Amino acid sequence: MLRFIRLASTSTTKTRPELLSILPSKRTINRILFDNDSPITYSRMMPILTNIYNNLSQPSKITIPNTVKPLDLMVFRKLLTSIRSVTQSVNKNLLDLENELVEQAAERGDLDAITMLAFEKVRENVRGELVVDKAAKEDLAHANKLITELTQLKHPLVFKMAGDLAFEKKVFATAVDYWQQFLALEDDTIEAGHVYYNLGYYYFSQPPPVQDLPLAKKFFQNCIALTDLDLYSTKAHYYLGQLYLDTNPRVAKYFMEISALKSLLESFASLGFLEMNKFNNYEIAIEWFKLGVEANRDLLCLIGQFDCYIKMKQWAAADKVLRNLNELRRKISDVKKGALKKVPDSMKESFQVNDSLLASFFQGRKQEFELLQQNI
Repeated sequence: MLRFIRLASTSTTKTRPELLSILPSKRTINRILFDNDSPITYSRMMPILTNIYNNLSQPSKITIPNTVKPLDLMVFRKLLTSIRSVTQSVNKNLLDLENELVEQAAERGDLDAITMLAFEKVRENVRGELVVDKAAKEDLAHANKLITELTQLKHPLVFKMAGDLAFEKKVFATAVDYWQQFLALEDDTIEAGHVYYNLGYYYFSQPPPVQDLPLAKKFFQNCIALTDLDLYSTKAHYYLGQLYLDTNPRVAKYFMEISALKSLLESFASLGFLEMNKFNNYEIAIEWFKLGVEANRDLLCLIGQFDCYIKMKQWAAADKVLRNLNELRRKISDVKKGALKKVPDSMKESFQVNDSLLASFFQGRKQEFELLQQNI
């Protein structure tokens, strides 16, 4: 049996709040356990979780009863990931607990946990986060050895994570090949649903001749069939909405409303333009656009508001939105001229998209601007 040796402690000594104070209610936890078909009860789980949590800074002091299997620890981790999904927030202390559960499960031979930790070490190296010294090289070599052994065992998760890593590195054909190998071994689990989403997005987003929209639709539908409304399923609903926009707007609306109800920000603009352009429901469109602006200062939603107010002949409201758009254009111009701080690397792509959107907006709305000037 493969065994994982803890490569390095990632914990630091720190004062943490009580575990119960950062977990949701017992009722919520029991519901999540039920939804995940867990045989573990709340009363059995909490003493174990508490012991691990209280000793995160000193893992050697963690005591886990022999009756607790490695798979149980991974179920506990799944509970915590479900809490993140339900609350749509990340608590650093609970994230540390998640990571320690994986470490403990890996040390007890759980192959999924070993796979996750081995790939995390490889990812650190790819991202340049791994300190290049003798110990780090040994850790990386050990991680690669484990991945080779897991591949030889045909452990499903190793192919999924290899595909994920290849996709991050933009080696798309290799990613698809690994994902297909994963599905050949495991095609009816939540993880398979996530892989179906990845394949759907690949065939949706690639340019021709790789792009295959019917195949993308099939993969998104497979994702929804296997996953509850987690982030993957929510995005699958959104992209199915995009795929139906031209052929069946009502079906598109159905799918995008589901993703919007799960607060997927991209959905607000799409629903606003759908209601405005396909159904002429201007009042409803305005509400979707407002949600997008309030939630994330979405530029497309701001543009949608302007277009909608023009169609509704609400000239004062349209003028107010136009002033906001002019102010945004001025700020972007100042950044490009060097008058303001440079854009951080993490925001450059978003900055360029917004710059392009504003340029298209001001070039393509000349008639609307003239109409507005005549009526204010």
